[in-house]
Amino acid sequence: MTTSTTSRPPAVGDPTPPRPRRGARVAAELGIVVAYLAASALLYHRVLADLAGRATGWVSSDSSLFAWWLGWIPYALGHGLDPLTSTWQDAPDGVNGMWNTGVPVLGVLLAPVTATAGPVVADNVAMILGPVVSAYAAHRALRTLVGPRWISALSGLVYGFSPFVVAHAWVGHVNLVWSVFPPVVLWAAVRVFAGRGPDGGRARPWRDGALLGLAAALQVGLYTQTVALGAVALVVVAIVLAVSAPRAAWRRMPDVARSVAAAAVVVAVLCAWPAWVLLRGPSRPRGPIRDALTMGADAANLVVPSPLTAIRPGTGALAAHLRAYPGEQGSYLGVAMLLVFLAAVVLVRSRPVVTAAVVTVLLGVLSLGTSVAVLGRDTGVALPWRVLVDLPLVGQAEAGRLAPFVALGVVTVWALALEHLTRGGVGRWRSVARGVVVVLVLAAAVTWVPVDDQRTTDPGAPAFFTAGAPGLGPPAADGGPPIVEMVPRPSQAWLGGGDPLRWQALAGYSFRQTGGYFIGGSPTTPVLYEGEIGAFQRGVADGGRGDVAAARADLAARHVSAIVVVPSAVADPDAVLAWARTVGGGAAHEADGAWIVPFCPMNRCGA
Repeated sequence: MTTSTTSRPPAVGDPTPPRPRRGARVAAELGIVVAYLAASALLYHRVLADLAGRATGWVSSDSSLFAWWLGWIPYALGHGLDPLTSTWQDAPDGVNGMWNTGVPVLGVLLAPVTATAGPVVADNVAMILGPVVSAYAAHRALRTLVGPRWISALSGLVYGFSPFVVAHAWVGHVNLVWSVFPPVVLWAAVRVFAGRGPDGGRARPWRDGALLGLAAALQVGLYTQTVALGAVALVVVAIVLAVSAPRAAWRRMPDVARSVAAAAVVVAVLCAWPAWVLLRGPSRPRGPIRDALTMGADAANLVVPSPLTAIRPGTGALAAHLRAYPGEQGSYLGVAMLLVFLAAVVLVRSRPVVTAAVVTVLLGVLSLGTSVAVLGRDTGVALPWRVLVDLPLVGQAEAGRLAPFVALGVVTVWALALEHLTRGGVGRWRSVARGVVVVLVLAAAVTWVPVDDQRTTDPGAPAFFTAGAPGLGPPAADGGPPIVEMVPRPSQAWLGGGDPLRWQALAGYSFRQTGGYFIGGSPTTPVLYEGEIGAFQRGVADGGRGDVAAARADLAARHVSAIVVVPSAVADPDAVLAWARTVGGGAAHEADGAWIVPFCPMNRCGA
């Protein structure tokens, strides 16, 4: 992949096309961004009218969790705290943001929105901007391969709203809706590994490597798993280029080494602290956080659309058997796009098309995980990802989330096919035939259009929290805000489990709480997905029939100063409140939708 089909020298006597003026280029790029924004507004139209009153994604726990982290980052920076760790969840031990969806880059970027409109609005804005930035990144990356701006712009639109992005938008996964790193990998494949600079000129290895390192560091601040998957994709690209053109690869070796060295230096400088928190920081998990054997994509999903795809004739019954739920069924490519992909390889046969196709196929195989699963059934056929399972960090990545890299590969071949078909220089009848084929190629991308089914949830909170949660007692012994025991306690339950985290964020982090929804570990439990349940919460679950002494000891060990009960969010509020009063040993009082029970370990409140 040393040159693109558009970088060939003009024929003798052909005028060199004039380069558009800078103003015209800027106007064109702004128009592309506006078009992407319009598409995203259409996708998320259900939240546009009330950004503070509705939250994107049908899984309320995820939107609440992202809102919590988007609020935590500016709060921590404004109070001189470490934004990558926090004891505001799972107090007093805390959580490790590098093992969770901390998105510090978005936390900083959207801090003005959070400060003026709140974390729920910041989460919605992040969701709306995610496909826009992803689409524009793909457009800019494809400009290194594709000449006509309209083709790269349209290709960016197809990628930015691809089935993977739409699936995770439906769930509310901000970190995956910002699918910007696959375009970075495409850009690096052309500029760093193939050595093609702007307008077909020579690349600049030191600068390009530094830019790659900067992009990787920013991705660390979005989602570390995507960095691991991007590293796998870059290795695949390097292997394919080396095997397909060994002499060119050997000549490129010094420049590639310079770029890799520059990238490594930038990453080492910018990611030293995040890497330490990830590898040695507090509250990190001490074991595998997921079963790598079940994290691959369903092979049938390559041709069977999920319920989130608009065009899905007669496939509903098959989609119901796909591995995972619709929010993780983002591997769809479809028969139409696969036919275009295959036809481009057979008929165009340019080096960029063939190279992109080979890389895409290899990444597609890797995305299936350790063995082939078809319609939810594991066939037992081993796949190459099994070799990567034991690698540090990479082995914990979800192979199925290579889907956006695969989608971008398909879109790249699709764009190169369009460019080939729209090139002039043929007779009238051939031109008509090509026009028909162009229409068919464009129509293939329509099969990725999503259905209008982006869900929303109610992000409301009792007035007690929106008023700042006053009256929870003095600061804790360490000088920080008081630690409270929430009922209900935050959990990993998809619907409602994250509500206490959102309430805490809306209260301006004026208190810490013992529970949480996170990935972590403790001295007694290697891997946690929520705060450990103690004697007090077991008593809540038992309807107030727990061991009072054990419950008091449990809360005392966590340095709790108050119990907060939200009656509207529990099944039997009278029983829960009676239990809280018994354990707390003090008088409860109601405060704008919540009950506050001071906790007195020695049953001597007011003494």
